[in-house]
Amino acid sequence: MVQRKLGIWLAVTVAAVAIVVALASDRSAAQDRRFTPSAVRDAALTAGLGSLRNIRVQRPPNLNEFIRPEAEALAIQLGKALFWDMQVGSDGQACASCHFHAGADNRVKNQVNPGGKAGDTAFGMAVTAAGAARGTPTVPLGPNYTLGAADFPLLQWADPKEVSYDKRVMLRQTNDVLSSQGVLRWRYEGGGMGMFDTGTPMADDVFKLGGINTRRVEPRHTPSTINAAFNHEQFWDGRAQSVFNGINPFGRLDRDAKILVVENGAVVERQIQISSASLASQAVGPAVSDDEMSYVARRWPDIGKKLLGARPLGMQRVHPQDSVLGRLARAGENGLTTDTYGDMIRAVFWPEYWAGVATVTFDGDKRVLGGTPAAGATRYSLPEANFSLFFGLAIQMYESTLIADQTPFDRFMEGEDGALDGDQLLGLLIFINRGRDEQKVNPIFADVRQGNCVACHVGPELTAASDSFLGRGIALVDAPAAMLDGRVVSTVGVGALLLDRGFSNIGVRPTAEDIGHGAVEFGVPLSRQPLARLDLPANAFEQLVEGQMAPPQLGIKGAFKTPGLRNVELTGPYFHNGGQATLGQVFDFYLRVGDFADVNIKDLDVSLARVDLKEADEIPMIKFLLALTDERVRVESGPFDHPQLFVPDGHPGDQRAITCGNQLVPCDDMREIAAVGRGGRVPAGLPPIRPFLDLPPLPPARPN
Repeated sequence: MVQRKLGIWLAVTVAAVAIVVALASDRSAAQDRRFTPSAVRDAALTAGLGSLRNIRVQRPPNLNEFIRPEAEALAIQLGKALFWDMQVGSDGQACASCHFHAGADNRVKNQVNPGGKAGDTAFGMAVTAAGAARGTPTVPLGPNYTLGAADFPLLQWADPKEVSYDKRVMLRQTNDVLSSQGVLRWRYEGGGMGMFDTGTPMADDVFKLGGINTRRVEPRHTPSTINAAFNHEQFWDGRAQSVFNGINPFGRLDRDAKILVVENGAVVERQIQISSASLASQAVGPAVSDDEMSYVARRWPDIGKKLLGARPLGMQRVHPQDSVLGRLARAGENGLTTDTYGDMIRAVFWPEYWAGVATVTFDGDKRVLGGTPAAGATRYSLPEANFSLFFGLAIQMYESTLIADQTPFDRFMEGEDGALDGDQLLGLLIFINRGRDEQKVNPIFADVRQGNCVACHVGPELTAASDSFLGRGIALVDAPAAMLDGRVVSTVGVGALLLDRGFSNIGVRPTAEDIGHGAVEFGVPLSRQPLARLDLPANAFEQLVEGQMAPPQLGIKGAFKTPGLRNVELTGPYFHNGGQATLGQVFDFYLRVGDFADVNIKDLDVSLARVDLKEADEIPMIKFLLALTDERVRVESGPFDHPQLFVPDGHPGDQRAITCGNQLVPCDDMREIAAVGRGGRVPAGLPPIRPFLDLPPLPPARPN
C-alpha cells in the first residue's frame, strides 16, 4: 500500500514537473518569439530608426558656384590638411586639437572651465553639510588640475537612483565645466613663422596659477565631429547656422556679412547664402576664438596672410598610406608635396574669389574696400580677405566624409540578425519604448521598461537635430512637465510648451547658468520660435488645450542640441558640461529623471518626465549603446585616419603650482598623436583607442 501511494505520488510529481517544464518551455518559446531579431527590427523601424547607410549627407545645392566640380576631391584634401594643421592656430592649436579622439577630446589635465557661461570666474566644488557629514571629499577643480575617476559625476547624490526630488540628498556639486584647453592669452601682433604668431602675453584674470597663465578652456564640453555632417545646426546651442555666409558662423543672422568677388575686373562685395552648410559655419568659429585657437584680435584675413604661403601641414608628418593625403606625403619629411595652401586653394576654387589684384584694409573691425588706407592699416589681398570662405567650405568637404555607419546596430537594421545579442535587443526595446498605445498592445514590449530615448534620439541619425528629420521644425506640447509630490510628471490642462525640435532642456544644470539655445545673436534669437506662427496650424496659439486662451511657454532657455549616439562609448565625458564620466552615470541620470528638472521645470522637455527605468535596465541599455560603435573609429582606419598631431596636455606641475614657466608664459606638456594611415592603428603598432579615463563601459557585476 505504501509502495502504491509512493508510486502514485511519484507519478503525479513527474507529471507536475512535466507540466511546469512544458509551461516554462512555452514561456521560453514565447519569449524567444517575442524577442526574435526580426520582431525587434520591425519595432525599431516603426519607431523611426534605421541604418545610417540609408541617409545621405545633404549637399549644398550651390556648392559648385564656389568649388570647381572637377576639384571636389582636391577640396577634401585641402579640408583635411587645414583641419589637422597646427599652423592654423596662433600657438599650435589645430581644429583637430580638440577633436583627435573619436572626433572628441579625452585629455584630463587643464580641462576645467569655472562656469564662464554663468558669469563665474572662480573654480571650485561645493560640498553640502550632508556631504561633509558623510565625509564626501571636495575636488580641487582649477587650472592645471588632473581629472580622475573619483571626480565623477561632478554632482553627487547620496542615492544616485532616487527619483523623488523631495527625498534627494545632495552631497556636492559645481557649475564648473569640463571641456578642452585652447590658446594662451596673448595680444595678436602679426603672423609669424611656422606654428606661432607674434604677440604679447596678457595677464589672464581667470586661467592662471601663481602669476603664470594657463591655457584657456572652453565653456562647453567638446562634441564629436564624426557624423556632425547630419546636424542641421552646429555647436551645443545651434548658433552655427545651416546657411553659411562665408564669414562667420551666424548665417543670415549677420545681415552685414559679405565676401569679395571679382566682377568685370573690379572687386566688389557680395552677400552669399550657402545652404546645408552648417559644418562650414561651425568651422570658421574656433579659429578666431581667443578661448580656442587665436590670440586676441586676430582676424580671418590674418590667418589667410599666414597660411596662403605656408606649406600644408609643414610642422607635421603625414602617413604615406593616409586615405586622403597619402599620395601628397613627403617621404621622411614634414608636410605635403604641394608647396603652399595658396596652390591648393587656386586648384579648388573659381578664380573670381582669389584672382583680383586689389587690396583690402580694415578700419578697426570694419572692412574698407578701395580708397586710401589709413596710416598703419594692414593691407590684405583678395584670397587673404576671403580665406574664411575657403576654410569653411574645405572643412565641410572633409568632415562630410567622417561618417560612422558601420556599427553592429547598422548591420542589424540592414537585416543581419546576429549583429545584436539578447541583451542588446532588450536594450534596443527599452530605447524605443515610449509607452504609446500601439506599443502597450504589442507583446514584444511586455515587461519592457520605458526609456523614451527615441523621443530625442530619433531616426537613423539618432538625433532629432538632424537635417533629414525635424531639425528645422518646432513642436507645440500640450502636456508640459510639472512637479507633483516630488516627481516630474507630464500634465494636461496647465498650458502648453513650444519647443525647437532637436534642442532640449533635460535638467543637467540650472537653466540660468547657461541659456544655450535661448541666446540671441545680432539681436536675433537662435531659436526658430519667432517663426512659429508660420509652421503651426491656424490659431494654434489661441486654441490651446482645454480652451485656455494664453500663449504657450517658450521652452528654449537652457536647451541644448541632442547629439547623435554613434561611438558614444568613446566620447566621454558626457553632456554639455562634461559632468558624467561613464555611460553608467548617464543611465543613473535618466533613471532619476535629471538633476535639476525641478529648477528648470518651466523649460523642461517633457520627454524626460516620460522616462521610467529601473536598475535592471542598466546592463541591456549600455550594451545596446556599445553596439553603436563603428570599429573603424576605434582603430582609426580610413576615413578616420589622420596626420601626426601634437596637443598641449596641461603644464608641468599641478593645480597648486606650475613648475616651469617664464613670467606669464608656462611650459606645455605635449602629447604626440601619431600619424595613422588608412589601415588604422594596428598596422602602426598602436592599440585601439579607449573610453574616457580608460573606464570600463559596463558597471561591475552585482552580487547575486
